[in-house]
Amino acid sequence: MNKITIYQQPFPTLELDPSYYLRESLLTDTETFFDYYKNPEVHQYILTNPPKNLEDARADLNYSQQLFKHRRGLYWAIATKNNNQMIGSIGLYINNYHRRAEIFYDLNKQFWRQGIMSKAISRITDFAFHSIGVFRVEAVTMLKNEASMGVLKSCGFEYEGRLRNYKFFQEKPFDVEFLAKTASL
Repeated sequence: MNKITIYQQPFPTLELDPSYYLRESLLTDTETFFDYYKNPEVHQYILTNPPKNLEDARADLNYSQQLFKHRRGLYWAIATKNNNQMIGSIGLYINNYHRRAEIFYDLNKQFWRQGIMSKAISRITDFAFHSIGVFRVEAVTMLKNEASMGVLKSCGFEYEGRLRNYKFFQEKPFDVEFLAKTASL
């Protein structure tokens, strides 16, 4: 069985389009991340507590950097090319043994509905299949998150069903919708 070798290489920087690219998240992104992520609309369907202050935001970014270091995944900042400002993030939690990944993402509200996340999901999925060597990219989304369901389906993800009591947050279980895209073999 071939091993996933992405972790022996430098963290990958990926082009999205003439205005945006994907780069490793940095601790210097802390204030920008905190500013856009504290908007309740940005994190309303993400089952995690938003950072309460800059120290929490820095800890979140540090955790994200550690995914690659500890061979558990990759976390990119979606950044503008003109000033390198983080406007969102996208990442993969990778199950190295089973060669599958779970995709996750967020985006500053002022950049919604511009096609940026569609490009990022497509780019990361393609990268996962062709450069990392996974065979499946999975996504879970909250029941009411129609925008996320729509963007995933537009990027070729197929609906596989509802997972009952799949995520536990704030002392209660949540159902999620499960979608996936598989590599062409």
